[in-house]
Amino acid sequence: MFSKVLEKALHAVVLTNFPHFTQHPWLFGVYGGMAAGIFEEFGRFLLFTWFLKKYYDYNSGISFGIGWGGIEAIIIMLVIVVPNIIIAIMINIGTFETAFSGKIPNHQLAALKASVLNHGASFYLLGCAERLFTVFLHIALSLLILLAVVKKKFTYCIYAVLIHAIFDYPAALYQTGTIKNIWIIEYTLP
Repeated sequence: MFSKVLEKALHAVVLTNFPHFTQHPWLFGVYGGMAAGIFEEFGRFLLFTWFLKKYYDYNSGISFGIGWGGIEAIIIMLVIVVPNIIIAIMINIGTFETAFSGKIPNHQLAALKASVLNHGASFYLLGCAERLFTVFLHIALSLLILLAVVKKKFTYCIYAVLIHAIFDYPAALYQTGTIKNIWIIEYTLP
């Protein structure tokens, strides 16, 4: 998770100093994918080399990937799915407007309500399925980083960063509005 904090700090610095960066979606996609890849894969590398020296076997690599991807999936589900379920329940029982009126501007309140209403349950179920497949990617990348540490071949870390960046590239294009269909993103990302 430290990689997420450091990555967010980098994004804050970059987007503050280059506010129109998202107007160049292909370049922004490369930046976003590489930033995620660098921070996550070097985070794995540092954890294996500094803290997990006794755990250089295949099973430990798999366990590490399950843990890394599993924690990420749980946090994403808690941050995205659970609040949307709560908002959907509030809309259904009629307490949404009264709970948030005066706290959120009306146009943002309407946009939030429309977003929850327009995304059916399949949207969130697909997100859960995507997170499940992402765990397998984390297992593979963890094993690749473990191989880099065991074989002392840093080029495997570079491969892991590039693989990670390739999988995150479409998400960056979605953030810029270049790809408008979330289903395309969910289909291309594990």
